[in-house]
Amino acid sequence: MNPLLQSVQIALKNAEQKEAIDFINKVVEFCIEHENGKVLSGWPEDRIQLLVAYHMAKNTFIFEQDEEGNIQGVFMWYNCNEDADWNLVKDWKSDNSEGNAIFMAFLFADSTETFKKMTNDFIIKCPEVMQKQLLGIRYRNQKPTKVEYTPKLFNRILSI
Repeated sequence: MNPLLQSVQIALKNAEQKEAIDFINKVVEFCIEHENGKVLSGWPEDRIQLLVAYHMAKNTFIFEQDEEGNIQGVFMWYNCNEDADWNLVKDWKSDNSEGNAIFMAFLFADSTETFKKMTNDFIIKCPEVMQKQLLGIRYRNQKPTKVEYTPKLFNRILSI
C-alpha cells in the first residue's frame, strides 16, 4: 500500500486543482511526444498523468520550460536501495528515503542544453546523489536491462 499514491489518485479524480492538472497534462504530452517506445510504451495517458502527479507530490520531479511555458525537459526518479529494479515503478512502491541508491527512471529532454541543465538541477536538489548508487534501465539486446552508474556520469553529462 502506498498512501501518497492514493492521495494523488484522489486529487486527480476530484479535479479541483485545475491549474495543477493543466500543467500535469502539459508534462504528459511532452513525455508522450519524446518517448522512444521503450519506456512508456503501452501506458495509457491517465497512468502517465498519475506518474507525473505522483513524482510532483513526492518531490522527485524536475522540469524545464521556455519563456512561453512550453515544456523542454522532464526528469523523475526514485529513492531506493541498490537491489531495486523496474518493479519499483511497475508496482508503485513507496520511496525509501534512507535507501543507498537512486533509480533514475524517466528523463526526457528536447536538447543537450536542457539535459545538462536538468542534470545540474538534480545535483542541486538532491546532493546526496553524489554518494549513492545510481541505477537506471537501458534497452540492450531488445530487452530492458538494469544498469548501475557512478556519480562520474554527471561529469560526463555536464562536459558534453
